[in-house]
Amino acid sequence: MTQNHALKPLPAGDSTDKVALFTPRLTREQLECLGRCAKGISIRFERSELVDALVAGGYAEQGVAGVVTVTAKGLEYLRTHAS
Repeated sequence: MTQNHALKPLPAGDSTDKVALFTPRLTREQLECLGRCAKGISIRFERSELVDALVAGGYAEQGVAGVVTVTAKGLEYLRTHAS
C-alpha cells in the first residue's frame, strides 16, 4: 500500500481573481514531524518524503549536513493547527 505524503492544497476561500488561492494542509504525520522539529528534535533521519514535503511547502529549511529547521511559516502553522 503506497501513501501519498504530498501537501494537500485546500481552497483558502472565494477569490474574485481567476487565480485560485490555496493553503497547503499537512497530513497528521507531517504535522507531527514538524512539531518534533520545532521542539529541537532532529528530523533529518525521518523518511525523506516527509522532510521534502515540509521543505517544499516552506514549513522547514534543510541546511548543511541535512539539518532541518522550522521556518516562521512552519511555526505559524503549528500555532494554528497543533492540538
